[in-house]
Amino acid sequence: MAHPAIDFEGAGGVDLDRLERSLTLEGRRVGEGRYHVVGGDHDHWVDLYTTSIPRCDCGDHLWRDRICKHILAALLREGNDTVVRALGSLFERVRSAA
Repeated sequence: MAHPAIDFEGAGGVDLDRLERSLTLEGRRVGEGRYHVVGGDHDHWVDLYTTSIPRCDCGDHLWRDRICKHILAALLREGNDTVVRALGSLFERVRSAA
């Protein structure tokens, strides 16, 4: 199985705010590494295995060149180790804010 070509270190790690928002989304797998992500204001399409880096058709990814919540939602569904581990940091942040 292919692995997404994501430089999390170069991106500053997993953005916990985007990760938190990704938890409300539903990623429907439509092919290997391809997802139709629903649950936000608009539906989006994610391809985790493009030739260079994962792609999403949302503005956050296209215009800001960020790892958006839609890509994170798809990576969670794929069981990506880096994103799944980041859930621990997110849960710790939520717990300490309570």
